[in-house]
Amino acid sequence: MPLIPRLKQYWQQNPLGVRLLAAILLCSSLITLIATGSQLYLDYRYELSSIDERLRQIEASSLDSLANSLWEISPEQVQIQLNGLHQLPDVRYLEISTQFGELFAAGNLPNTDATVSRSYPLEHRAEDGRRFPLGTLKLIISLDEIYQRLEDRVLVILLSQGIKTFLVSAFILTIFYRLVTQHLGTMASYARRLKLDRLGTPLNLKRSAHHRDDELSQVVDAMNGMRESMLQDMRKREQAEQALARLNAELEQRVEERTRELAQTNHELRSTLDELRRTQQQLVESEKMAALGGLVAGVAHEINTPIGIGFTAASYLQQQVEQHPDGPLAEAALESSRLICQNLERAAQLVSAFKQVSVDQSSEQRRRFDLVEYLDEILLSLKPRLKQCNPRIEIDGPAELEIDSYPGSYYQIFTNLILNSLIHGFEGRTGGTIRIKLQCQGDRLRIDYRDDGVGLPDGWQHKVFEPFVTTKRHQGCSGLGMHISYNLVSQLLQGELRCLASEHGAHFQLDLPLMLKD
Repeated sequence: MPLIPRLKQYWQQNPLGVRLLAAILLCSSLITLIATGSQLYLDYRYELSSIDERLRQIEASSLDSLANSLWEISPEQVQIQLNGLHQLPDVRYLEISTQFGELFAAGNLPNTDATVSRSYPLEHRAEDGRRFPLGTLKLIISLDEIYQRLEDRVLVILLSQGIKTFLVSAFILTIFYRLVTQHLGTMASYARRLKLDRLGTPLNLKRSAHHRDDELSQVVDAMNGMRESMLQDMRKREQAEQALARLNAELEQRVEERTRELAQTNHELRSTLDELRRTQQQLVESEKMAALGGLVAGVAHEINTPIGIGFTAASYLQQQVEQHPDGPLAEAALESSRLICQNLERAAQLVSAFKQVSVDQSSEQRRRFDLVEYLDEILLSLKPRLKQCNPRIEIDGPAELEIDSYPGSYYQIFTNLILNSLIHGFEGRTGGTIRIKLQCQGDRLRIDYRDDGVGLPDGWQHKVFEPFVTTKRHQGCSGLGMHISYNLVSQLLQGELRCLASEHGAHFQLDLPLMLKD
């Protein structure tokens, strides 16, 4: 059989051996290259050290002699010494340039860069210790012969190591085939032929008796043990299948019984859940009605006083007119009319504020607008109210912030916040600072409103949003501003308004969407 088909057949039948051969060749080649490189590097360092030693010998033995020849003005002697130095190994060119412009040379300049160049000053030492510079010796040593010797050495080392590696690899591969590969092939063939109906035939390897206690024998014993376990598992499986058939018959009956019980239980749970939902809805409605009743009672209480005063003043005016139709009633009528107008106007304001407590989304127009630009418009509209206190208002946020919401609601919210700071926080003082910080967090907008006023009384962080809660009722405040703002944020703007504790002034935080959901 030709060589190439035999190699192909061997590759197909013994892939593990071929991979082992390739690994041995690769590792051996790598080790050979590393060893060769290390040897060449050591040889190269040795050659360089030899050159350095030669240069030190020249420096120690020839520099003084050349200096004396130059001092004695003996050109022939200088040239003879240079020619003698040129005969040394690897020395290619020597040159002496004197202080008087004379030039002595021996050899030719090499036309390669693989050289080592040294320069030595030549001096004459007088007996009194003085030194007279005479010139400079330039010496060039070529490395071409060193490289050639190293190249020849590389070829010899690689050739010898390659032959040795190939022979060792072939010998190892042969031993591996006889001890391992052929037996692995036998086990693979047995595994391929192994089926459930052929588990009675054990695996046996044709090996000598003293090799039957190694790893291959352990693998054979394990495979035979696995075969016996499979036989036992098959017998157990048959018994289990029979038991399973009996159990399935019993389980079907149990499932039918449990199904009827679960259906009855689900019906009871569904009824209980419906009752809980109805109860929950009733509780929610009760809470809403209780809150609405409290709100109506508060509004009725607030409206009752101004309307009562107006009614009393009107009754008094009528009584005076009836008793003294010709008397001086002008002043009394004028004062009573003034009280009637003021209190009825106050009642109208309270009714208007009460109407705003219920957020009417249909009366507001939704559109896209720049919030930063809109805040500037709000501050411009409040400029007449800000003149007396004249606070500094800082807006910290992006240059442009476009949102999709209800601008009128934002106008009412910030107007209430700023007016509260003026009326409550900066009462009796001028100046003050209001900071409005805008920060985008994903699809949400967080607004921090702070002032450095007197702040809120203790325990008012949650109470401030309740209707008709105010500390300035005697000054005409209704206590509905923050309640209206809270309803606008939570109901119309789909956000959250919080009053946070602060050591200095008031701090309100709004969490709002950049785009409202439909």
